[in-house]
Amino acid sequence: MIALVVAAIIALAAGSILRWSLTERRMNKRHALRLEARNAAEAAAEYAFAQVRQRLDEQMSFSMSMLDPEGPTPLVPPPTSVFADSHVVVDSVTVVGGQIKHVTNDFNDTHFYIDPRDANNQFDPMKGKRIFRRDVQILAQATVASPNIGSLTAYVGETLAMREAPMFAHAIFYNMDLELCPGSQMTIDGPVHTNGNLWIAGPYGSATLDFKGPVTVAGAVYGGYLTPLIHSNGSPEGGRSNPVRFVDKAGELKDLRENSGSWRDHKMGTGSETIVTQTEFREFTSAYYNGYLQSRTHGVEQYNPVAFGEYVPDPSPHDGVDQSVNSGRAMIEPPLASGEAGYVAAIESQKFSRKSGLYITVNPSSMARTGKKPDGTDIVIPAGEYRAFNGSSTEIILPGSTVATAGTVHPNPGGRPIIQIKPAAMTDMRRVTAFNPGANRSSGNAFDPKTIDIIEVDMTALKMAVDWSVNGANHSLVYDYDSSASDSTYQASTTTVEVLSTANHLFNFDAADWNGAIYVESIDAETRRDSGVRLINGRGRIASTPTHSAHEGLTIATNDALYILGHYNADGLIQTSTGSLTNSSRYPESVDEVPAAIAADAITILSQPTIDGGGTQYRGWNDGLSELRHSTSSYSSSWSTSNPSGSNRVDGSSSYRRASEDPTDNTSSGSANNYNVKFGSADTEVASALLMGLVPSNKNGSGQQSGGAHNFPRFIEKWSGRTLAMRGSMVALFESRIADEEFGIRYYDPPTRLWGFNEIFADGRYPPQTPLVRTYRRVDFSDLAPAEYAALLDDMEWEDSEDDEDEQ
Repeated sequence: MIALVVAAIIALAAGSILRWSLTERRMNKRHALRLEARNAAEAAAEYAFAQVRQRLDEQMSFSMSMLDPEGPTPLVPPPTSVFADSHVVVDSVTVVGGQIKHVTNDFNDTHFYIDPRDANNQFDPMKGKRIFRRDVQILAQATVASPNIGSLTAYVGETLAMREAPMFAHAIFYNMDLELCPGSQMTIDGPVHTNGNLWIAGPYGSATLDFKGPVTVAGAVYGGYLTPLIHSNGSPEGGRSNPVRFVDKAGELKDLRENSGSWRDHKMGTGSETIVTQTEFREFTSAYYNGYLQSRTHGVEQYNPVAFGEYVPDPSPHDGVDQSVNSGRAMIEPPLASGEAGYVAAIESQKFSRKSGLYITVNPSSMARTGKKPDGTDIVIPAGEYRAFNGSSTEIILPGSTVATAGTVHPNPGGRPIIQIKPAAMTDMRRVTAFNPGANRSSGNAFDPKTIDIIEVDMTALKMAVDWSVNGANHSLVYDYDSSASDSTYQASTTTVEVLSTANHLFNFDAADWNGAIYVESIDAETRRDSGVRLINGRGRIASTPTHSAHEGLTIATNDALYILGHYNADGLIQTSTGSLTNSSRYPESVDEVPAAIAADAITILSQPTIDGGGTQYRGWNDGLSELRHSTSSYSSSWSTSNPSGSNRVDGSSSYRRASEDPTDNTSSGSANNYNVKFGSADTEVASALLMGLVPSNKNGSGQQSGGAHNFPRFIEKWSGRTLAMRGSMVALFESRIADEEFGIRYYDPPTRLWGFNEIFADGRYPPQTPLVRTYRRVDFSDLAPAEYAALLDDMEWEDSEDDEDEQ
């Protein structure tokens, strides 16, 4: 009996253990199946994420209900091959996308501000910017089945945020390597981003290079380098050991260098960059700088312009063949007609030439050439003439026009011309006709500066025409443009009221045609490469539309190189007091200041002409003296044919010239005085975003450097002791293709740079037709219960919306 009892107990125990084992095995398998179902659902959601991103990358204008499952472009699940050899029931995998919805959080319900003070945004690369945000919710489900277990279904939800930052939401935006090694103090307020590497070195003396906003780098950070052509072991080079400071977690500026002098960059003071040093850099900057300095080690991505591809530098600059991918330059190029080589609808929709309400095509050459209308169709322009159109390609006539456009000259003559064509108007000492920078200067390789044919845009005449034709005004408040008067636009700070008449009329142009953007096509500029657009008389408030209106501000774009002569969108009364709310590098002069932008192949700033009470110029730019040297120090009369040396450091002619009475016209009678050097420059103020190209360091194996962001706007005068106050945004989007000569400092002295990020832009007020850069981010991922999934599915909306990308 005892044996039977014991045997029974053992049998019961064994059976219990066996049942427990089988149950545990079934539970483990069920858990594995549940995990498999969840992974399959997540994979389907990620596949949908990729579809949404690809579709949005390929188009600018889209319906907010483009993902409607009953519509023409629903999301699709992954291919069945993805789930081969699994328990996934392939027909059960579904993905659904909701309506694309705008998300805003600012006071005027237009932007989403990523607050850097919010701990959740500590490592958000876009913190501190006002962006456009659109969210789309993605739901996915997947079922797995097993003969012994049955079936299990998993449900997941994910939200994709499409985030678009206006390019001018950055104090500095570089689509390529960003180099900063200024010689004097430089402070940068506002966000900074580069799609390449960041090369930084401190100034001389007791000065510092300070970044007061977030800095994001899609490449690597290298400290102590004067140029990416130079490689080192991380120690300071060439005496550039002064601090380069970023904001730390306490909100204070702290040097990137250790006390010992080594740079805490991607090499972390070692001789080479490795995975170990990259990890050390990420851990150090994350803990020390609180997200205000991030690189690719933190996951920073490239921000590509919407509809345009990546910029790719020439991988082999020494082979004599330019293999760079310079797609961003299409943004400033003339339109192409459908069917033309290179036509891409998405790119065309984002060109300034397509988005401008006023289109002017100019032929500054001595023979007839074929230009474009805004719709991309061809039009032949006679030598030395121009045509103008509204955005619908209807020909219009500008004030002051003597050209028989649309079968007639201006029906109300007498208006001040907006456009004038000036052949051989000035010499640009940087731009050269024929010169090999890789060879020594000689009689056979002489440095020969170009004489430039100028397309001149009179901003005063333009403002009066817009006031009359667009705003219906009978007067316009402008600065006096009479350069012969002692109280002139080139000297005084007072404004004048111009009484307007039909002579100021933009003939055939209605108020509805105006959108705040103007495009100037310089025909064949890319092949001629000896022309330029120049903006004159831009002092004061350049735009006429009221602040905060639908088309607030003014944007001027051209495919040519561009020159700004004197003050632009500013009164020229420069405030330098640091910490003040009136500092001209950041703050607008008044509530009436409007956001402005200029986009061109390259931009050169010419200083404000200054005229004394007797009408004689004594400072600033003058066309008549443009070919002269800027300094007599270390000058050789054989400057153009002798190789640079300590005694040959200055370019330009030393022959005597008479200064033009009108600084913008070297054909007028000269002054009584002869000069063998240019005038010294004058303090100049510019309030505008600048979007342009540059010449990358070591382009074509030249061994030259780009000049860095501190030399990004170009100079060709002696600015010593003078201030250039500039508030706006600087965008380097492409390689220059017209003004593509190498940087040098033989033809100018730099100004005192009072540069900053315009607070107008920081408040989310941007110039018309500001281009965008787009990124994506997952803002939510969650496992869902069946009831939650069903409720979210029921709540999804796919109604058509009239909102689209273009309206933003």
